[in-house]
Amino acid sequence: MLEEELLSVWLRLTSVIDNQRLAVSQTVPGGKAPLPFNEAMVCGLLYAAQASGESLTASGLCRRTRILKSQMNAILRSLESKGAISRRQSQADRRLVELRLLPEGLALYRESHRRSVAMAGRLIDEMGEERIRTLLPLLRQAADIFETIQQEV
Repeated sequence: MLEEELLSVWLRLTSVIDNQRLAVSQTVPGGKAPLPFNEAMVCGLLYAAQASGESLTASGLCRRTRILKSQMNAILRSLESKGAISRRQSQADRRLVELRLLPEGLALYRESHRRSVAMAGRLIDEMGEERIRTLLPLLRQAADIFETIQQEV
């Protein structure tokens, strides 16, 4: 059945990409522990927000990532303990706590991003540019459709 085959390949692909051994090695330069997948994703979002002059809260990160609040709190506690982020009360709305990516977090994120780009480069090398260019619109369309389905549920 085509649905079963699609789900099987999709689950295999997502579990391989989210696998810590694939995303990171044992240490990063300076002997620091590497960022797990979700922590790297959060740092990337904070980096992009800060670069565009935005600020993000834990709730905003939950909306963007679709990570549960309890999981996000654990991710943020871990990043805070690593000196990667800080929390501060919003000047505009004292009820909100804004998150900031600190220089240590930026360094950890850049290393994680470098590894991800290298992994993507290897995929391009193995599959070929033409096949990847054919694949990208299909993956974008699949992601759009899944987002629509999720909003309907």
